[in-house]
Amino acid sequence: MTLFTVSLFLLNACGEAPPRPGAQVVAPEPPAPAEEVDPKADALALAKATDAGARLGAALKGRLTQAMIDGPGAAMTACSDEAQGLTAQVRGESGARVGRASLKLRNPTNSGPDWVQAWLTANEGKPGAEAALSSEVTTTPEGRFARVIRPITVEAGCLTCHGDPAAIPPPVKEQLTARYPQDAATGYKVGDLRGALWAELPVKP
Repeated sequence: MTLFTVSLFLLNACGEAPPRPGAQVVAPEPPAPAEEVDPKADALALAKATDAGARLGAALKGRLTQAMIDGPGAAMTACSDEAQGLTAQVRGESGARVGRASLKLRNPTNSGPDWVQAWLTANEGKPGAEAALSSEVTTTPEGRFARVIRPITVEAGCLTCHGDPAAIPPPVKEQLTARYPQDAATGYKVGDLRGALWAELPVKP
């Protein structure tokens, strides 16, 4: 048996066919370099995202509490006419994407991105106090992002507009139907998980 024959036999035994005479041998592509992670940049982005989410929550709750002094109608007006503006203001000031989301939407524009929907689905049916807080930096095809989620828990004052449909006062129910024909945000009890406040900020080196 010649040396070539022995080599051919060994290659076939390993499951590899020998290159044909004159065939071009293509070298495998080198693996992509691992992404460099800057812990300080991650921590800074996470702190800013956390602050943006907290600011949105405080702004919305403060405005709603103030409006409730004038009754449920004023509160609904604040929610429908002012909440989006407050959200846009926090986005502009912080540079973060922020918002509210729920699996039972009143305003369809508050659906939230996929990663927030995944959190809501994972925590569905839990009391608000037991919903897992989420605070992380993650790598996506678009880059590295700090992401924060804070649960929204139903309080007693929320029930006027979000409680048992049979217990919602008729004038309030009429306004809800007029403003939100596809409203799904009722049937809650105190302590239920209403939804989530979320914030997302790109990590900058």
